[in-house]
Amino acid sequence: MYKVREVVNNRKNFWEQSGPRNDIVLSTRVRIGRNANFIPFHDSMNDRDFYLIKDIAESFISKTAFGKNTICFDMNELDLHEKRLLLEKNIITSEMENSDKCLILINNSNDFTILINDTDHFRIQVIRSGFQLNETYKDADDIDDTLNSVVKYAFSEDFGYLTSDPINVGTGLKLSVIMHLPILTAFKRISGSVHFIREYGFQITGTLGNTGRITGGLYIISSKKNIGMTETGIIETADDIINRIIKLEDDARDDFFAISKNELEDSSLRSLGILLYARRLNYVEAVEHLSRIRLGIVMSVIKNYSLAAINDLMVKIQWAHLQEYFGIKFNSIIDSDDYRALFLRTELKKCGDSNV
Repeated sequence: MYKVREVVNNRKNFWEQSGPRNDIVLSTRVRIGRNANFIPFHDSMNDRDFYLIKDIAESFISKTAFGKNTICFDMNELDLHEKRLLLEKNIITSEMENSDKCLILINNSNDFTILINDTDHFRIQVIRSGFQLNETYKDADDIDDTLNSVVKYAFSEDFGYLTSDPINVGTGLKLSVIMHLPILTAFKRISGSVHFIREYGFQITGTLGNTGRITGGLYIISSKKNIGMTETGIIETADDIINRIIKLEDDARDDFFAISKNELEDSSLRSLGILLYARRLNYVEAVEHLSRIRLGIVMSVIKNYSLAAINDLMVKIQWAHLQEYFGIKFNSIIDSDDYRALFLRTELKKCGDSNV
């Protein structure tokens, strides 16, 4: 019997892998929402309907090629720590963390997950490192076709794929990328980008939980409009938007480095010094410092550290990851802040100090 910790701790983490333009784009995620045509949407489901959904999931695992090496976990059988670990790894949503009628299918060999009975009966999810819209969509589309072989989808000739959220009706497709835009943030130029992002049916938010709060210059750019658009149209629009934002950040970085190289060096190395010696760090403070270090690595100011290592630290400084790392359960936020500082000191000092 597999335990969820064993599975998630052994899977390939997108944030540790290299990918196109991962100096700015940390990840590309594709989600495809689908619903069985003979079962009510999740808000109206009863116990019998949920068992039918479970039967479909079992058929996917036992009868399809993608089902090989796919493991099903019942969210109701996981403890709070395991659920939080899945949430921090971007595998489940916060709604699933608090639901008792959800399943999660995890496939480590093909690196995908299927969220079952979240907002839709099935939500195929593929995340890849860097800027890989077409590749990520193709992987998700192949899984979608395979799932469709064991369940007939709810579909309308007039509206397309039917989903529980009217915003997603049509393609059921949602694209999102996480971008690191520290200089556009510092120069207060993000607001100038918001207009054309929204104009094309996309949105920009921060990455901090459900608050949308911005920390460390990290943003999520995601598709919002589906009705009247095709999968190809959504992908092409996303490609145009993301490339425009990449160019804006590239140009801003070049300007900043040319004008304020010393300021960049001071900011990046000062943050590295704080993390190497701090004894207590809250999550937001730690992310801000890691963001500056990440920029310093990209601009060749900081040596001997990799982007993958810093990306990994950004994930592992979260509450459940720290508990997993140290094998303890925190009694307070102060506990987590103390152990976060210890964790960062330990991991960063492994690379030595060659940045003097």
